[in-house]
Amino acid sequence: MSSTLPPTSEPHTVSSLIRTISVLEEENARLHCRITNKPGLSLTREGRAVRRVVTLVEPITDLIAEYDRREIQAAGQQDLSDPEMILPTTEQQRTYRAYEKLIQWCPSVHKVVGPAAKADTAGLEIAFACKELQKGADGARADDSATLKIAVAQWLNESQPCPDPPFNSREKNGRGFNHEITGKLLCPVDYDWANADVRTAIREFHPDFRVTAHCWPSFLYADGEYDPAMPAKGLFKGKYLIMAFRCVFTSPGSAQNEVSCGNIPQVSRPSRTRQQSRHHVAKILKMNTVQPRAIAYVATQLRFALSSCSCWMIVDEDFNHEEFYHNIVDYFELPSSPQKAAELNDLLLWWNLKIFGRGSVSHYRPQPVHSLSVSLSRKA
Repeated sequence: MSSTLPPTSEPHTVSSLIRTISVLEEENARLHCRITNKPGLSLTREGRAVRRVVTLVEPITDLIAEYDRREIQAAGQQDLSDPEMILPTTEQQRTYRAYEKLIQWCPSVHKVVGPAAKADTAGLEIAFACKELQKGADGARADDSATLKIAVAQWLNESQPCPDPPFNSREKNGRGFNHEITGKLLCPVDYDWANADVRTAIREFHPDFRVTAHCWPSFLYADGEYDPAMPAKGLFKGKYLIMAFRCVFTSPGSAQNEVSCGNIPQVSRPSRTRQQSRHHVAKILKMNTVQPRAIAYVATQLRFALSSCSCWMIVDEDFNHEEFYHNIVDYFELPSSPQKAAELNDLLLWWNLKIFGRGSVSHYRPQPVHSLSVSLSRKA
């Protein structure tokens, strides 16, 4: 018994799929051109702010993902008072705080993830933006590491008494706890570096003398002096911390300028034979005030420059650079009391006077004009 099979439509189906794929490829190319050919949009340059004032290591995609998670949660109109409501974890809170900094310092992100984003190109725009921003972010961190690697060696070699042996600006194997000077700067203030037994215990990784991010290193304190009765006294006023901040944000030439409170810091200027359009990082970022995350970033970079670690890594032996960075950010952004918040406000005022001088006071300590005589007399 014979049966008649219907004629196959396979050739028609294949040709149809080929045409569809061709159309999709053309559409993808058109959308990609719309994204990448936007005049004046330099995402890579904008991304150089990310590591410096946003987050040390978190991928930009993670920050945007946390924003998306919250948007989905808000769309579900979940009641925060609902006992079954899952509150964000500490890590999620930290990530979202970084996202808020991201849209502040990289406004292009808000254009591709916010209400202004175009539905037909949103996915491609986000992917392209993240890639370019990440490229700029990691490039800036690498540049700053290379700059401080050389600068720190120079500063220490010029210190008194002269280091013996002197530091090699190109190699780091003679730094860290292998050298008396860098060892003292890196030593946790909880330990006594002057004690030979303590030095030996640290170098031999004794479990009672571990060097972790749970201890502040000596270089964070003014003159390296720590008072257990007043643990915040002199914290984040270390000489090399100030120098490193200037080196990164107001040019390497300004690092060793001694600036007393009330004086405008002397930012090095290029000679007439150099490119006149070059600006320092703070000016490029339009950063008119010292940012706590910038302090945390520089402290982490300085810690890395002082260490014997030859290449950047998040965890160096027992020391976690990311945890160290978060400890500093939380210290400034999450004060434990109103009194502590006032102390931090004064500390940032001190920092701003050191970095930007009296001439920028209106940026970092604006007058309360609404409570002054001119405003009050108009209301009377």
